[in-house]
Amino acid sequence: MHRTAAQTMFTILALTSIHLSASLIVPETVLAQSLTKVRVANIGGTSDHMQVAINAGVYRNYGFDVENIQIGSSATVVQSLIAGEVSFAHVGAVPVVAAVANGIDLKIVAAFINRFNYVMVTIPELQKPQDLKGKTLAISRLGSGDEFATREALRRWGFDPDKDVRLLQVGLTVARLAALQGRHVQASLLSPPQIVEVQRMGLNVLADLTDLDVEYAHYTLATKGSLITENRRLVERFIKAYVEGIRYYRDHPDSAIVYLRKFSRLNDAELRIVYENLRKRIREEPVPTASGVRTIIRNLKSDKERELDPRRVIDTSFFVGAAAK
Repeated sequence: MHRTAAQTMFTILALTSIHLSASLIVPETVLAQSLTKVRVANIGGTSDHMQVAINAGVYRNYGFDVENIQIGSSATVVQSLIAGEVSFAHVGAVPVVAAVANGIDLKIVAAFINRFNYVMVTIPELQKPQDLKGKTLAISRLGSGDEFATREALRRWGFDPDKDVRLLQVGLTVARLAALQGRHVQASLLSPPQIVEVQRMGLNVLADLTDLDVEYAHYTLATKGSLITENRRLVERFIKAYVEGIRYYRDHPDSAIVYLRKFSRLNDAELRIVYENLRKRIREEPVPTASGVRTIIRNLKSDKERELDPRRVIDTSFFVGAAAK
């Protein structure tokens, strides 16, 4: 049965507090073609490229009916994957690496963005990284990806994150923007899509962390090792659809902007800036790299966790000629 656009959007935006107890992979017949039902968990906004490709029929061309489920935090996304509520997770690598370090069999099978996908936003008076010394920086929460990236950037700029600045837990993006505008904090990492709004508010984009010479598995596609073992052909087919979906998103800006318009108050010119900013960060060949997770491993808490071999976290075998670097 065809799903209406309204039903599809409701599914994507619905709260995921209801336990997903149905089978993960449910064959169903649509237009006489057998589609495989697959659930993917993500954090809102991190998989827009997937939804644009889903809407365009890219995944159906590979035999998939994809339910793209938005969940509140990266930790919750990974928990839903571990619990078997979804087949794949589109998520930052930090909670995936932490899970593997604690003995859970997860694999990163693609890395959509392999650099820090943040910009450092400050009050107007701060114009260079050295101006951050002694200031208060907002983070969403301790243990989050943005806290990790904040600490790494500060180290690269010659600071001791525990001595030279104060890190304050503030909450999600809206709360951090409000704290900056109210001058309760002087700086915070935000995602590039916020650049247009940041500039409207008169705040300063101090640095784009993509420019740092650091491989970092910022957005990844992860699955359970057991699914690869039990149904490798399905995983392989899904990754092919995922890669083609990335190419579709890169090659069809008008389709992307039509989708983004549904969730934004920005005009089309501003949305194109947001789109182009993301497009330049997207990897056409999203092969996961050992270096991209090694950045995370060396900052894990215990000595035992820091001994984790990054090759235990990634699986590059779905990409012809790829090797863990």
